[in-house]
Parts: sequence; structure tokens; C-alpha cells
Amino acid sequence: MADATGRARRQELLEAMRRSLDIWTTSRTLRFYEANGWDVTRTVARLDLRVLQKAGHLVQLGPNNQRGFRIRPGAAQPHSGWQTPFPSRSCRKHRPR
Repeated sequence: MADATGRARRQELLEAMRRSLDIWTTSRTLRFYEANGWDVTRTVARLDLRVLQKAGHLVQLGPNNQRGFRIRPGAAQPHSGWQTPFPSRSCRKHRPR
């Protein structure tokens, strides 16, 4: 259960980071969690950022005592396996071949 909760929490954080391409610190992550109803500590926020970085979603910026994270270039848009042909007047999506 705790692992599923952690995955859901990190997924919500990752989606927020994709919407806001600014630098995310541990403090900002903790404020985001508190605003969205996650009851976590600063250590959990720090570990979540580390897990996302090790998974290849984030890039670490700055020294260890002023660490910030940003979405890895090219990872801002998740790839769902569906694509819209370019150019297209249709909104219908097509599965790549």
C-alpha cells in the first residue's frame, strides 16, 4: 500500500513539474504536497525528487546544499503511444505503425 501511495504521489508531482518547467526545490515540493493534501515530511519530499531523478525524469541543478531539479529536456511531454499526424485537420489520433 505504501509503495502504491508513493507512486501516486510522485506521479502527481511529475505532472505538476511538467506543467511548470521552473526549478523545483525540496521546499517547493513540500509546499506542493501540503497544498494537495499529502501529509509528508521534508525527507519524503527530498527522497521523491531523488527517485524521479534516478528514474531519468529530472535533472539535478546546483550543489548538494542548494539542490534544485528540473524536468529532463525532452521529457516534458509524456509519450502515450498515440500520435496525431502532422499536418492534420482531424482531431482523431492514430496509433503509430
